[in-house]
Amino acid sequence: MKDQNEAVVTESGVPYRRRYVRVAVTMPVTYARDGESETSSGISSDLGGGGVRLATDEDLPLGSILLLRFALPEVEREIVVRGRIVLSFYNAEDGRFFHGVVFTHIDPRDQEEIVRYVASEVQRRAAEDDLEGEPAE
Repeated sequence: MKDQNEAVVTESGVPYRRRYVRVAVTMPVTYARDGESETSSGISSDLGGGGVRLATDEDLPLGSILLLRFALPEVEREIVVRGRIVLSFYNAEDGRFFHGVVFTHIDPRDQEEIVRYVASEVQRRAAEDDLEGEPAE
């Protein structure tokens, strides 16, 4: 039986599964490597209830554990999650490293806020697309 939060998406004709829908979103993210107090800044490029794609100036090794902090619009508290890097690549066009981070420890309330935010962004963007597609009167 398929989990109701699981999305089957087709990209280039190849299906892949994510438990949570992600949306392209750019927001500042502060991160620290596990066990280190020094923080660095990055930018998210997509976000979902199960993880984030993080753009950084530094190459972080696969498997690294990060403590991430970021704010969502209309959420008063800061979201704090722990995650593990499961994908890394360098994007020459952007001149940055991109890291796929799966959340390993997240407060359920924070995860609910992320899922709610992603759903509202998907709906908002779909409504904008519908308006753009309507003929002018």
